[in-house]
Parts: sequence; C-alpha cells; structure tokens
Amino acid sequence: MNALVEFEAGKLVDLFGQGDTLNIFMFMDMMNMPIDVQDRLFSEISALKYIDKTKIEHIIESHGQSTIHERLNY
Repeated sequence: MNALVEFEAGKLVDLFGQGDTLNIFMFMDMMNMPIDVQDRLFSEISALKYIDKTKIEHIIESHGQSTIHERLNY
C-alpha cells in the first residue's frame, strides 16, 4: 500500500463511521476519484459488515481506475 491509499482508507473509515454520505462523496471528489469509481467504492464499502481500514485499502486498490473510457470506446 502506498501512503495515499492508506490516508484515503483512514479518512473513509472515519467518514463511514460518522455516516456522513455527503462528506464521503466530497472527500472522494477532492481526491480526484472519477465518479464511477466513487460509486463503486461507496457501494462496496457500504456492503461491508465491519468497516475496516485494511479492507478499504484493498477495495481502493482494486477500483483505482475509471472504466468510463472503456464503455465509451475511447
């Protein structure tokens, strides 16, 4: 894991713990995550039974790239 992923995961753990949906999306937007990645991250993290920093780090790494360009055939 790199320091940025660890920071993002830690912040998301805090925000999900607070149940602050607006700030979750604002944080991901501030981190320049593409919209489709934001939606996938939010869905997968919300589905976790226990919000865990390590699990979130793996989710971030597995969904780190946007797939919009693939769907638009760029």
